[in-house]
Amino acid sequence: MIESFQNQEVKRVVKLRRARIRRKERLFVVEGCREIQVGLRSEISFQQAFFCRAFFANDSQEEALAEMRERKIPLIEVAEGPFEKISMRANPDGLLALAPTWETGIEDLSLGEHPLVLVVDGIEKPGNLGAVLRSAEAFGVDALLCVDPSLDLFNPNVIRASQGLLFRVPVAVCERDRAVSFLRSRHLRIFSTSAKVEQSYWKMDFTEPAAIVLGSEAWGLDSFWLEASDEQITIPMFGEADSLNLSVAVGCLLSEVKRQRQFET
Repeated sequence: MIESFQNQEVKRVVKLRRARIRRKERLFVVEGCREIQVGLRSEISFQQAFFCRAFFANDSQEEALAEMRERKIPLIEVAEGPFEKISMRANPDGLLALAPTWETGIEDLSLGEHPLVLVVDGIEKPGNLGAVLRSAEAFGVDALLCVDPSLDLFNPNVIRASQGLLFRVPVAVCERDRAVSFLRSRHLRIFSTSAKVEQSYWKMDFTEPAAIVLGSEAWGLDSFWLEASDEQITIPMFGEADSLNLSVAVGCLLSEVKRQRQFET
């Protein structure tokens, strides 16, 4: 059992909070029983895992621990104090694992016959990206393109906010020119969103292969995407609010796409 705060494994995990170290080590931290279980179901090859039974709240942690042991993932028991040091949560649940990063190039994406692609340009907050991933997974998005993001995809807060669903949604990181070329080569109809246009997304036909593009909450989309798109759409609002949280906007748009496609079939 690790009992020292100065243990090298403890220091190693703490260092992985920095994007530069994650890129160098090609590893990232996955904390939490739910997130680790999603990774296990997604056949993620965890390099090792740390546990502290003092924080276990129910049988789920023991079940996840047993599954990792069965898969021969190296398990390291950690005392309460050092575990709090490696945790990024106010109330840890006693499980934390290290997973290898993977390539996020757009050339590695494979789309189905009737794809739906979500594009977010300039996303800045890990919590927003995590919430977007949850909506993308819930509504069956084929791929998420993160265009010129201001954050690292493997930030621990992305994993937490997505509840581990980063493991379930194909994601690529690229520049905007490359994104447009990719979408055009796959013959997707591009819908850009803006609060400055009047055409409601309710009036659009999303039953064909489509890409929906949203900008950051701070700036929205600029003229590049508005000019590159086939349609410019907005989410009608009837109150005092002049904008929506990014993940809320994504949920509105994707639910309409899903509704149309289910009705069509």
